[in-house]
Amino acid sequence: MKNRSLRQIMSAGFIPAVVLSSNAWAQSFDSNVDTKSSSASLDASMVFDSLGTLIGDYDADTNPAGTKTIPGLFGGSGNNPIDTSLSTAVDTLLDTNPAGSFVITPDFDLGLVEIDGLVIDLLNGQEGGTDLSVTMLYGTFHTINPSFLYPGGLPITLPLGQIGGITQAVLTQAAIGAGTLSPTDDPNIFDIAMLITGQLDMEINASLPGQDPTSTPIDALPVVLPIAGQIETLVDGTLLITIDIAPEPITLDVPIEGATLPPIPLELPTFGTDTASVIFTLVPETITFNATIGLTISATGTKSVCAADLNGDGNLDFFDVSAFLNAFAAMGQAADFNSDGLFNFFDISLFLQAFSEGCP
Repeated sequence: MKNRSLRQIMSAGFIPAVVLSSNAWAQSFDSNVDTKSSSASLDASMVFDSLGTLIGDYDADTNPAGTKTIPGLFGGSGNNPIDTSLSTAVDTLLDTNPAGSFVITPDFDLGLVEIDGLVIDLLNGQEGGTDLSVTMLYGTFHTINPSFLYPGGLPITLPLGQIGGITQAVLTQAAIGAGTLSPTDDPNIFDIAMLITGQLDMEINASLPGQDPTSTPIDALPVVLPIAGQIETLVDGTLLITIDIAPEPITLDVPIEGATLPPIPLELPTFGTDTASVIFTLVPETITFNATIGLTISATGTKSVCAADLNGDGNLDFFDVSAFLNAFAAMGQAADFNSDGLFNFFDISLFLQAFSEGCP
């Protein structure tokens, strides 16, 4: 419909008899996360549980001064393997300023709201440091060079320092989320409550001691995102959106079959300054992944490019004019195009302008 014919309809005072539901008056707002005023935290751990053996690094030809391992409290000879279980933990803590975007569609008259297309980059160009530690459980054994007794049944945890980092952590919405809008004492501020389903995609770049770094993707972890916050309507027609997202901790157990790890050299502590040099040969059994996420998002929402498409069908026609006129007559939020709480010439002018610009 041309702008001139629309003006004729408006100036003639014609109000169509077609009455659309209040849902048709809801408008969508493209919302971008304000990185500086938003925060994200991620506490993630990935544990590799393995079974295998440890043995001293002694070799008669190449390392005759190396460590020997011998089962039991005393006596024995040679360099013997010791049955061992090993948990290798990769832990990451993040505290970042995330980036992202989403589309929010509030219906202030019905008290409903939708969010779609939510994508949050938790890292936003930063990289989270990843620390490695190992926890060992073994039968009693003693060593030679140095001489030391390791009682069995007592797990020992060894921190091995930073070994890499998380290079990707992205939350992506899986389906449109619907929730409620509740008025507050301030007529321009509404409370939001909803649930969104999504997924977490991560990538960890890490290496075990003595090994080259490898990238480990952790894709499509399902997550339910409870959202609570507020929408504030501003005089310039934009929305200020503040939401907190605190999903339940994510846990994933993955059995491993047919995999082996290369030998891992480690230094076992003693009571003195010496260490016992041993080599682990392990077969992975399971991987357990745990993650806890916290988000506080601040975003500014601007009316979607096709603001005059009030019925959301992608076309500008008689039905959009009808929806605007009905909303204007009922003083519905969709007709308050400059969000100043008034319904006057300025709203009509802005609607005419948006209608004449058309949809992309």
